[in-house]
Amino acid sequence: MTKNLAKSSASLIVITDSNDADSYHYNFIFNYLFKKLNDLDFNLKKTFFICYLDQLEIKNYLEKLDENLVLITTSSSTIDPILDQLKQSIDSVCVLKHADFYSHTALLFTRLCKSNPNLNAFINADHLVYNFERTHLLNSDDMALSFLSKKINFTALCAKVKHSISVIEKCIRKKPSNRQSCISFNGGKDCCVVLYLYYACALRLGYEFPLNVLIINIKHSFAEMDHFIDSEIINFFKNSLNFIIFDDTSKSLKECLFELKSSNDDLDTILMGTRRTDSSYFKTMLEFSPTDKDWPEYMRVNPILDWKYSEIWYFIRALGLPYCSLYDHGYTSLDSKMNTVPNKALLKPDGTYLPAYLLENEELERESRTKHAKL
Repeated sequence: MTKNLAKSSASLIVITDSNDADSYHYNFIFNYLFKKLNDLDFNLKKTFFICYLDQLEIKNYLEKLDENLVLITTSSSTIDPILDQLKQSIDSVCVLKHADFYSHTALLFTRLCKSNPNLNAFINADHLVYNFERTHLLNSDDMALSFLSKKINFTALCAKVKHSISVIEKCIRKKPSNRQSCISFNGGKDCCVVLYLYYACALRLGYEFPLNVLIINIKHSFAEMDHFIDSEIINFFKNSLNFIIFDDTSKSLKECLFELKSSNDDLDTILMGTRRTDSSYFKTMLEFSPTDKDWPEYMRVNPILDWKYSEIWYFIRALGLPYCSLYDHGYTSLDSKMNTVPNKALLKPDGTYLPAYLLENEELERESRTKHAKL
């Protein structure tokens, strides 16, 4: 199949064992594959539901297709064996067994992404997150992971990843429309982790895209942070995000949230990258926590409350996720240029700084801030 198209074409065939097709199941499969293929410039334009036929009939049917990519799956694991037979006779067909649909899909997209790790991290986000205990060594040659692995309990981190998934899944199921929720994003390491987790869960659950990302700009922001959000985040997540931006830096956070409430009345839930170590205010914070009484009414969702500093960095480095370049120059906690400096604990004899992920004492994370403000 070598059609020369500006946008490659793909077909999905589902072999059923009954005339009573589960339309919800098929629509989910189609939408799940459509999103990923579209991000790879494939047009998944056809879906075929074939009631169980003999192998020869299906083979003859498949050979008539001229798409660049033909995907075939089943409605039940009980008829998966027919896919093994078809695969032996038709190499051009990509088999996605019902019993191992997600793992087979991950293998397909890993192959399509080839040697582009950033693209693979984006396309296969749900696979990498939901199977973190097995996929965490995607960048096993990263020397930072050797350092970080000595500072974390990997079993505990995997449990935290699973718990964060459950929190976000609960949020998504409560808010079935993407108009109802957003993630608060300032470009820091913690909200980078939450954004990726949110995106991965949205993929796996078939959530509506784009995801809303709330950005409230601050005075005296770092140019590096602005570039990271405006360029790297957008390039990584492609068209999967919708940015809600407040540019007026004279307004307070509370004022911006009141404006958000008046302009987006459906939106009532905000995911946050809050951790308990951020300040004393968050020590007793709940994962689902309403805003204080004198603030506009929102439900704050905090999926990574109990993650540690080194765990945040292990997750980022293990999956090769993008992060702001300031962290490579000794900054361990970011805000504005007026209250953020490189962390002295990372100062080297030559006057330069080690990267943030090599911080020995996690309790010194906030030493990058010249003053601590209640967030």
